[in-house]
This record gives sequence, C-alpha cells and structure tokens, in this order.
Amino acid sequence: MSDDSHRIGHRKRLRKRFLEGGEKSLSDRELIELLLTYAIPRKDTKPLAASLLREFGSLSGILRQPPSMLQKVDGIGSEASVLLSLVLKAASRSMEPAEGTAILDSPEAVKEYLRHRMGTLRKERFHALFLDSCNRLLASEDLEFGTVDRASVHPRNLVERVLSSNATAVILVHNHPGGRLEASREDIDLTRKLSTLAGNLGFRILDHLIVTDQDVLSLREEGLLEFV
Repeated sequence: MSDDSHRIGHRKRLRKRFLEGGEKSLSDRELIELLLTYAIPRKDTKPLAASLLREFGSLSGILRQPPSMLQKVDGIGSEASVLLSLVLKAASRSMEPAEGTAILDSPEAVKEYLRHRMGTLRKERFHALFLDSCNRLLASEDLEFGTVDRASVHPRNLVERVLSSNATAVILVHNHPGGRLEASREDIDLTRKLSTLAGNLGFRILDHLIVTDQDVLSLREEGLLEFV
C-alpha cells in the first residue's frame, strides 16, 4: 500500500470513529490530527499533532494559543494555525446568549456566562455587564484592554455606557489569563470608587468578578466590598 493510500485510509478511519462515537472515541492527539487534515490535506498530520502536544502540553493548551504561537511549531502554517485557534473562539461565542435575552438572575448564571465569554482569553480585559431592573443583560462591553492598570479605568467610560444602554445595574469583570484567582487592593479600591459614583448617579454596582479559565471569584461573596 502506498503512503498516500495509507494516509487516506487512516483519515477515513478517524472520521468514521468520530461520526460513530463522537469526540470521546478519539484521543487528544487524534482530535488535533483530524482537525489538521482539513487545513493540511496532503500531509500526514499525526507527527504535527504530537509536536503540538509536546509544545503546549494538552488539547486545551493548543486551542488557547493565538495563530502566531502555533506557527512556531514546524509544519504549522497560517491555515492550520487559524483553524486551531478558531475552534475554541467559535465554541465560546456559540455559548453566548443574545444580548437582551439572557437573564442573569443568580451568581451561578453570571459565572457561567463569564466562563464562556472570558475564561479563554489570553490578554487581560476590564469588562462590564449592563443589566436592567429585571436582571436582563442589555450589553456586555470591554472598558479597557491589555495589562489593565486599575488607575487608568476612567469612570466616564462606565457612565457613558450605562447611559447609552439604559442600564440600572452593572457587574464589573476582569480576567486573569495566568490563572491567579485573587483580588488585589487596586481591584477593591476601584470597585468602591465606582460603586460610590454609581450610587450618586442612580445605578448600582452589583459585584466585581475575577475570571480565570477554571473559576470565577466574586468580591461580594468574598466579603471584600462594602457596596453603596
């Protein structure tokens, strides 16, 4: 049997196993291998899948990488890197309810929403959820990007978005891409400052949440804040 025939036969077997048994019928390496066949149709993708796992440690580690990092692995070009990077982004977005339809009426509902939306991000963002009086999500917007200096978060940005969305309540959020689930003194001071401002202007800061890929920390639940 020629190398091409063997490769084609192997791919067909992987696809058949997936169709019959779902993702649990394939190992992490086989899942990556199968994904790569759609970007690299004429090459054995098994060694590439193994190289990616060695470099990034796990299936999750691979899919969380931006294309620029994936392309550092020999044999991974632009098409393969975009495909792999796109998988988790598309899955995360598919889990998001449309604004105006999500009801965030419990701490767990909020945490679940944020785990899908922000838990996989690789750069820090300072974010806000804008809610109406029925806890319906009106808007979900970034206020700052990159390595966020809490002192640089301008209250005007928050107030403008509250007014434009007609929100009555806000949940502040920022993510820790490194996985550290801990509030800093700056986090607490900023939340108290914005909570005082909100009280004076007629809306409420309900909470400030810190999101990692594994969990969500609520400053309110931790007793770290005295809300106005």
